Amino acid sequence: MESDPDKVMGCFLGMAVGDAMGRAVNGLKPEAIGQIFGAVEDYKDVKKVVGKGIKRYRMKGLYGAPTQCALAVCDGVLTNKKKFLEETSRNIQSLSKGGPENHFGVFRSSESCLWKAVDLLDDQLNAESTPQSSATALFTSLSVPLALFHKKWSKTLATQCLDLALTFSSHPQEVVGTVLNGFLVTRFLTLQEGELISQRKEILQEAAEICTQAEKEYQDRVNVFEDESIAKSKNAFSQTLEGLIPQLGKSEKEALQWIVDNASAYTKREIQHASQGFVLTLIPLALHWLLSHENKFLLASILTQGRETEKLGALAGAWGGAVYGAQVIPENLKSGLVNSREIRLRGEALFQRRMKKDMKPLADMETALTVKESEEAKRYQPKETKKILKPIAIDSWEDEEDMVPSKEDRAQWRKFQKEKTRSKRDRRKNLPDDIF
Repeated sequence: MESDPDKVMGCFLGMAVGDAMGRAVNGLKPEAIGQIFGAVEDYKDVKKVVGKGIKRYRMKGLYGAPTQCALAVCDGVLTNKKKFLEETSRNIQSLSKGGPENHFGVFRSSESCLWKAVDLLDDQLNAESTPQSSATALFTSLSVPLALFHKKWSKTLATQCLDLALTFSSHPQEVVGTVLNGFLVTRFLTLQEGELISQRKEILQEAAEICTQAEKEYQDRVNVFEDESIAKSKNAFSQTLEGLIPQLGKSEKEALQWIVDNASAYTKREIQHASQGFVLTLIPLALHWLLSHENKFLLASILTQGRETEKLGALAGAWGGAVYGAQVIPENLKSGLVNSREIRLRGEALFQRRMKKDMKPLADMETALTVKESEEAKRYQPKETKKILKPIAIDSWEDEEDMVPSKEDRAQWRKFQKEKTRSKRDRRKNLPDDIF
């Protein structure tokens, strides 16, 4: 069956839209999102709340690092499909250079795993995998453009997803999660209207098998399972997806608690929320959301989970777009997406498997966007409040002595003492708080 260009476009555009929607509220708890914004049904303007819940300014409708990483792969595979890894690495490195102050290059993310991976890229061209280990789900978006380029799942695509993931992270769950995301994109592209819910168990069973294969391939390549702390996670994703199947019929509260408990069994880190920045919570959470009901492209219900909403939005947006196509993405989200034209051009290019002449160079495009956001941020950063010190009157005791009345003049003496007491009291009132 031939792939649908609207669904390919929907997946790539949906990833950027979900990323941009989630970025505005990224890091906030669900309660804070409700108090500040209410429902996250569109792009939020954070100008008035910077410093009042949101620490840093984010341009309304602008996507972040997950989509930027995917764009690097997109331009890499379109430039040279046989050497896409080298092209992708060069693209990522170009995005890590220059940029405004307090940024890692032109990336709109402060995650340490990103700059650590980039620092090691020069040593990775002839290596099997990077020593950098992270499982934040940032790199899972790398497989989206690869999947859209191939459109069908195959051993070649599986190998490419694995190679790509190992270039940026050696963590087994991040690597397998990246392969899984590539498979899910191709699987969702094949669905016809109304098939998502009816085939959800089959989809999870197939995904678990793909994860089993990826886990075996990973173990053959990377001998890390001599470490007991890592060994228990060698089949984490395949077992997680099998365990997710019975959760589909349960309440959201029960399912979210299961995701937390399940993830906790495979890591030393403390997992308290399903929307934490951990690949073994974010992918199951996004999958449960997508497979629980026909929600078209209404991302509000998953973004109100808070915390890692940028990655959640990118995952849910990409899958929702692949299932339903670009046509279901609300017009206000399409028009409000910053750089929408270039995202669309690349979606079309992935479907056609060739570069378009009018596409802007990636580094120039992203540099301009990040610099613009940085310049806007300067206008909306909260001003530091400075204490205004009131001038302190310094009394001259020499002058005062000349004006001291005689004690024999009782009335003038009492008046002088009262004024002196009042003057001392006023001086104490005007002393600054931090004088000591």
